[in-house]
Amino acid sequence: MPEPRILILSNRDPEEVVDEPPLAQRVGSGRLRLGREDGSAVVAESVLAALAAAPGVRVAHRPVLRPSEVLAAIGDHRPDVIFNLCEALDGDSRHEVMCAWLLAGLDLRFTGSDHVALRSCLHKTEANRILARAGVRVPATVRVEGPDRIPEVAFPVIVKPEREDGSMGIDRGSVVHDRRALRDQVAAVVAQCRQPVVVQRYVHGREISVSLLGWPTPRVLPPGEVTFQGLPEGHPHVVTYESKWRPETAASIGTPSSAAVLRPLELRRVVAVGRRAFEVLGLRDYGRVDVRLDERGTPHVIDVNPNCDLSPDAGFARAAARAGLSYADVVWEILRAALARGARHDDLLRARGRAPARGRAAARSAARGALSAAPEAP
Repeated sequence: MPEPRILILSNRDPEEVVDEPPLAQRVGSGRLRLGREDGSAVVAESVLAALAAAPGVRVAHRPVLRPSEVLAAIGDHRPDVIFNLCEALDGDSRHEVMCAWLLAGLDLRFTGSDHVALRSCLHKTEANRILARAGVRVPATVRVEGPDRIPEVAFPVIVKPEREDGSMGIDRGSVVHDRRALRDQVAAVVAQCRQPVVVQRYVHGREISVSLLGWPTPRVLPPGEVTFQGLPEGHPHVVTYESKWRPETAASIGTPSSAAVLRPLELRRVVAVGRRAFEVLGLRDYGRVDVRLDERGTPHVIDVNPNCDLSPDAGFARAAARAGLSYADVVWEILRAALARGARHDDLLRARGRAPARGRAAARSAARGALSAAPEAP
């Protein structure tokens, strides 16, 4: 029986020459930079190392930039399952849904959320509307096209780009307390990010990260908390772009993350709202829900990230470690979920009197057998 084939798809730097060797062949070269721009490559190398350590599987990694490169990678490697780390196409993070849409259209098994969930989470106003209709508490949010179309709002508010993640477009001026500052910040973000913004009521309280892992029933990993005591005077208690991607800055040094210490009732509320937001928006395999506690300790969902950073030193991996999971445990758990969906899909086809694609069911069965040799997560 042939070895099951796993393909890792990640983002290719638009400035990278196409004829260069794939990043998978340059592991350890020291070429990578720290920062948002190459985060996908860092994660891909880590996932590659975790998967390649298992016997009986064939693992390949292809950085892609355009839809045609996604199709070429699939044609070259004929994968049984794809570890999808592609968060953008054509260098635009707003196209992150496209890769998942292509893979689903080709009836390929892939990790992570599908294109419907990715699109809902990408558009923050839409995500908030879906959550609010489902009874999940979210801060009041309005979509604003530009500085001349600002409705009446209750201050303070935070201004964010509508279709970005990774704290793109968020800086120390993002929290505003009057209409003039709001107008200036809206104008700055629209000019910088070239898209509408969301203006959201600012909840001044503890920020808790709720990470979830698995499918079809995700487990909630021990929550983490961002602390803001080390920020310079006057800096709002928000995680800015500098906080996440510029480790040498005061904003990053002043916002460390650690295990959240919560009273039993607070913990139950935070876990419940995180799980509910994950399920309502249709996330699967892994994701992170960011929650703020108001002055009464009531949790409000401020962001839902279906493709949160899977770097070994990022918050998701630290949450997994608090649950006793190694980085390899996390990678295999995510991959097993994609294979389990494949098995369920094949069973459904058989129940309807249709046979799965020739050879594909056997290959996925072999992949599940190979993955069973990997250590089960506790």
